[in-house]
Amino acid sequence: MTRKALIIGGPDAQIPGVYADMKNYREFFKSSAGGAWYEHEITTLENPSTSAVRECIRTLQTADYSVVIFAGHGYYSTTRRCTMIQLKSNIEMEEHELKVGARKHTLIIDACRVVVDDRILKKAMESVAILSARASTSSSRQMFDSAIDRCAPGLATMYSCALNETAGDIKDVGGRYSSSLLQVGSDWANASGVGVLSISDAQERAIPMVQKQSGGRQNPTHDFPRTVPRFPFAVKA
Repeated sequence: MTRKALIIGGPDAQIPGVYADMKNYREFFKSSAGGAWYEHEITTLENPSTSAVRECIRTLQTADYSVVIFAGHGYYSTTRRCTMIQLKSNIEMEEHELKVGARKHTLIIDACRVVVDDRILKKAMESVAILSARASTSSSRQMFDSAIDRCAPGLATMYSCALNETAGDIKDVGGRYSSSLLQVGSDWANASGVGVLSISDAQERAIPMVQKQSGGRQNPTHDFPRTVPRFPFAVKA
């Protein structure tokens, strides 16, 4: 089983929490709970050019399973009818470009999705931190790979908020959605028992956390394939 992960961050003075998101996702993936990914399987890009992202996206197609994470500014374009992500000042991409990857592919976007013609950015509220997981690395990798192998090819997309909403961020912690999603994975892995936490189960657990922290102002959404089982988010061997 070959894997490739691409973590893209677009931090700036308004959303310094993106730095924490980039670090936390990478550490979670490498942990036993996250599937014990190898260092060389994960690429991190900070405020990259569109060409750099596209080059990395092309390499994802050679893997059996791929994951793309984006954390940063975003908005929903009524003309392009999709979420636009901001890699850095004045450099944007359509979300659809991040949907290209392996035959089994997951995309997680932690960005605002306000329906506007120009970017509208908001400040953050409160979030939670990632916890460490346990179990042996080798058995976690095997379990994660086996879970992917049982899944049918498809695209799973997870958004930090619904259309016309903003995504909160806090310095040194990260995005409200990303930190909640990672907290779900860590808490689940630290509980008793063994098994696999799917991306859809992780999303289901993270949604009420984000809604509670935002007072109902931020509501994560998703687009999962009809087939089950779904791709793994966390494992516990």
